[in-house]
Amino acid sequence: MKKQTQLTKFFSKKPKEQQQSPLRTKLNDYLFFCTPPTQEIQTKTQNPNTKKKFSNNLDNWIRKSTLQQKKWPFLPKNLIYQIYKFLLLRECATCSQVCKFWMICYNDIYFSYSFFREFETSQFNEKELATVLKRSSKELKHIKKVQDIIKGQKISSFLEKTELRTMLSDNSQQQGSLLELFNLEPKQQYTSVFLTDKDLSSICTESYKSLQYIQLISCQFMTGKGFEVIGKCVQLTLINIQNNSNLKDENIKIILEQVQELKTLMLLKCDGLTTNIFETIGNNCKKLERLDIGCNPQLDLTKCNPLKQIKTLQSFSIKANFVSNEALEVITTNLYKLHSLNLEGCQEINTYSLLQIQKLNLQRINLKKIQLKEEDIYNFIIKAMSIKLLLVNNNLLSTRVEKIIHSRQ
Repeated sequence: MKKQTQLTKFFSKKPKEQQQSPLRTKLNDYLFFCTPPTQEIQTKTQNPNTKKKFSNNLDNWIRKSTLQQKKWPFLPKNLIYQIYKFLLLRECATCSQVCKFWMICYNDIYFSYSFFREFETSQFNEKELATVLKRSSKELKHIKKVQDIIKGQKISSFLEKTELRTMLSDNSQQQGSLLELFNLEPKQQYTSVFLTDKDLSSICTESYKSLQYIQLISCQFMTGKGFEVIGKCVQLTLINIQNNSNLKDENIKIILEQVQELKTLMLLKCDGLTTNIFETIGNNCKKLERLDIGCNPQLDLTKCNPLKQIKTLQSFSIKANFVSNEALEVITTNLYKLHSLNLEGCQEINTYSLLQIQKLNLQRINLKKIQLKEEDIYNFIIKAMSIKLLLVNNNLLSTRVEKIIHSRQ
């Protein structure tokens, strides 16, 4: 009873008195009260029914704060995947430490078609790529294809020499619809990448309904017969094959006879091709818009007149080829609908050649690595009224030429 009286007296003090009271107040020989209670606790202590009520309020506050916290970490998985796409894999791993749910989403990334829709080996280091191949190849078919290509090679040496990029089609999980793009090339010039005929056959067989772009650069281990499997992919709109001496005219003919939707064809540094390739292209590529046969000096461009059958051809690249004035006359006569012409490195181009090129209604022309006079370039650009982009050596790009080009853009 005595203890209760002393407590009552203490709680009945005014706030000012409480502030002036000592921090450690002795109520009796056995009870000490440290740090005076606030007025809110004081009112709740006086009412015996407030303990239960206060407990309920505390539970409600905890519940509300938990819901507030859940609004950010518990985003939809698809949205978190979109966030992760802007990050590197190591940065995604850091984000996975935010909460358990983000860790689950991070683990799901390895089995997500949406996250790996665009897959580039250049985005990963050796350890990361090894982890991706190990965890994802069982679930994702295109990652399995990448693993098969790298199989037998050290990942570090592969990353040093080769760039590999794939892109999934929208119907990537359906049979016959795997890849939309397949791009394989070396990181340095004058080196080759390892791709076998079996690898390409496997890729094209599973992607024959969806593959639209295929670029194979310096795949010197492939044979001409191996390239023929590309013809199975009838939806192809771009074919880019560079630096392969095994590719022959008959191989290209088999491909082009099956691929009817082709819009871009690039065959650079293919020494096995002959002049007959012009007839093959002219007869089969009725929708072709861009043709690049540069770096093939063995081709006789005076016999390129079969290309006039292609009514849609707008861009023609013959850089580093032998281009005589006679060949230019054939081009200007038969390919009068061209908008872009690439003559880079064609040393036979002279003043008379520029007069022939003026017959075309060109918008873009590349005359780099050609020895010309600045006065010839100026006269050419004055008379070729349609040209909006001119690429020449820096010493030929005078101020007056630049002014003319800028005024047309």
